[in-house]
Amino acid sequence: MRTSTCTVLALTACLVTLPAWSALAEDNRSDSTTSLTGTFRFSIIKTCTDSTIGSTTHFYVDGTIVYDGHGSAQLTQEGTLILPGPTSALFKETAELTYTVKPNGSFSQEGTFRAIDRSYTLTGAKMNGHIDPHGSVLIFSAAIPSEKETLTMPGGDSSEYLCGASGTAVRIR
Repeated sequence: MRTSTCTVLALTACLVTLPAWSALAEDNRSDSTTSLTGTFRFSIIKTCTDSTIGSTTHFYVDGTIVYDGHGSAQLTQEGTLILPGPTSALFKETAELTYTVKPNGSFSQEGTFRAIDRSYTLTGAKMNGHIDPHGSVLIFSAAIPSEKETLTMPGGDSSEYLCGASGTAVRIR
């Protein structure tokens, strides 16, 4: 009888404190941007369709993102652009990003990308993602529904694209 009383008391104590632990865990994650901080190495595959002529391009991108824990991030990336036909081009770019994190670990980020050689600027680029419970792995996906990204050349010419993407990032610092 004494053993069953102890067991019941232990279970009752666990059931009483479980909501408090859950609330505490939720409170730690709800401080929006602090759960996303550090330097991450990433790899992303992106496919875009020109909204005017319908041609499709593919991007294979690697780079780093440094999240500051306060809603801003710095991105540096390089990759290969596969154009229609047998044409490809290499590119390097940087971006200033802003991001928000939800209590469930999902996040969204957006920003303006600029070519290192200043040959273009890309605006409207948005990504969604999810942070693993340890804050060391990020899973990226495109914003749904897709939003138009605008590519602007120095002379003022611009094109609009609808894009989809997916990728992963791993904390390196």
